[in-house]
Amino acid sequence: MTLNRQFRNLTLLTGGFLLAGCASVTTSNLKPAEHLVQQNFHDKIHVTKVFPGPVHSLTGIVVETDQHQQGILWMLSDKYLLLGPVVNAQQENITGHYADKYLPQPAKVPAEKIAPAALAAPGFTIGHSGPLMVVFMDPNCIFCHLLWESLQQPVAEGKVRVKVVPVGFLKPSSPAKAATILAAKNPAEAWANNEKGFDLHTEEGSTKPLSHIPAVDEAAVKTNTQLLHQTGETATPALLYCIKTAKGLEMEMKHGIDVHHTPEFIQKLAGSVGARGCIPAA
Repeated sequence: MTLNRQFRNLTLLTGGFLLAGCASVTTSNLKPAEHLVQQNFHDKIHVTKVFPGPVHSLTGIVVETDQHQQGILWMLSDKYLLLGPVVNAQQENITGHYADKYLPQPAKVPAEKIAPAALAAPGFTIGHSGPLMVVFMDPNCIFCHLLWESLQQPVAEGKVRVKVVPVGFLKPSSPAKAATILAAKNPAEAWANNEKGFDLHTEEGSTKPLSHIPAVDEAAVKTNTQLLHQTGETATPALLYCIKTAKGLEMEMKHGIDVHHTPEFIQKLAGSVGARGCIPAA
């Protein structure tokens, strides 16, 4: 789940916004942007920059959460907040274009170089047979929740094994929930309970953080989250897996999949993360 997902239910206007006509430069207004963001998000996110949008009266707003996750909102006529993606008449993602320009873009580390650290990262594995893939998940991530649910049948059928690497950055409670799950006697069962009670409306996992979380588990979640960011992925779920390509077996990493096509995705897996052939010899 990305930062923009957190804004879905709080904007005054929602959905894609179709742009047509010629682009024109708009005068950026910092104060109206700060007022609208504060009015709707109440110190949960902060404005760091505004910039002219592609058409008259449309202003881009760079915002940041307390967990240092950044995203872009749009202000229309100094009165309304808009969610991305904003697209033009050619269906080009304008929000993505400006994100590349105004948001820091981490350098992506090749998947095969991430694999050893991902395999060694604190987490847990579900499944008894099939290719192994690694998935970075946040306990408050609704897309992780949907993926988790879609994986249960293929896992039970022995078609795939999944190593979950818990991270925590989407919401203030995420790090504590992830660390609490890692601290459990059976982390896999604790995560399953988190998903079983997941609140779709608030996008919150059901885990109640421990009053005293072991320092080792807090540190583990922090390290896992830093590892995720090193991959260049700033959203969850992030999947690391091995497939067969024209060049042979290769490691790949991607953000999310269409859960309606989970079976088809699993059929493409051609080996386990870390297996010989997927990672080039040193």
